[in-house]
Amino acid sequence: MKVSELVDTLNSFIPFKQAFEDDKVGLLIGSDSQDISGVIVAHDLEGSVLNYCIENNINVVISYHPPPIQETLISDDKYVDELIGISLDFEKHNINVISLHTAQDVVSGGNAETLVELLNIRDSKIFAKTDDNLGAGRIGIIDKISGKEFIDLVENKLNTKVVRTNAYFSQIKEIEKIAVLPGSGTQFIDEIIDEADVFLTGDISHRYFLISDDKKLGLVQVNHISTEIPGMRKMANKLNNELNMDVQYFYNENYE
Repeated sequence: MKVSELVDTLNSFIPFKQAFEDDKVGLLIGSDSQDISGVIVAHDLEGSVLNYCIENNINVVISYHPPPIQETLISDDKYVDELIGISLDFEKHNINVISLHTAQDVVSGGNAETLVELLNIRDSKIFAKTDDNLGAGRIGIIDKISGKEFIDLVENKLNTKVVRTNAYFSQIKEIEKIAVLPGSGTQFIDEIIDEADVFLTGDISHRYFLISDDKKLGLVQVNHISTEIPGMRKMANKLNNELNMDVQYFYNENYE
C-alpha cells in the first residue's frame, strides 16, 4: 500500500477540507509515493513515538495534533512552512506524518460528537463552525444534574481527575444545558456564553474564567487531550476496520 492510498482512505471519512481554514492537516511530512511498512496513530509526535517507529519498522504516523511547523518569511509577502524540533527527526528517519486535527473534531462521528455520546447530550446544535453544516463544538440538553454529579460524570467518562472550574460553577444548583468543545475552546466561548449553563473544554484562558463569572456561565476545564482521546480511539478502531489491520493508538497518559 502506498502512502497516497492511505491518505485517500483517511480523506474519504475524515475530509481534510473540512478543517479550519488555517489548520495544518493531511500529509505534512514525507512522500505520498512511498510504500507503507507499518502504521500507527499518535496523538502527538513525541520521542517515544519516534523510537517505537524506528524499532518496529513503522514509516507512517497518523497524528491528531500537527507536527511542529513554523512559518518563515522568505520575501516581503510570502511565507513558507518549515519543519522544526522533533518534526525534523521524523523526516530524517523517513517517517511519514499525516495529521487530522480539526478535520477530526468537526466530522460526523468525530471528537465533538463523541463527547455528545459520552455525556448523553440531546438535541445538540453545532457552534464553532467551519462551514454552514460543520463545527468543532456542540451545545444541547442533558438530564438535570447537580454540579458535583456533573464533575463525577466528566471524571468517569473522560478518565481524568484533572478538573478545574470557575468561581461561578460552585453556585450552580442544577445543570441542564451544556456546551462541549474538544481541545481549546477559549476562542469560541462568546458564541455560547449566554446560552449554556456549563461549558466543558480542554483549554480556557484566565480572562475567560473571569468573564464567565460575570456572565454566569459555569466553566469546566480538563486536560487538553482528555477531550480528544475518546474520539481518537473511535477513529483508530474505524481505521482498523478500513485497513483490516491492527493500528495501535499512542498518547501520553501524563496529560490525560
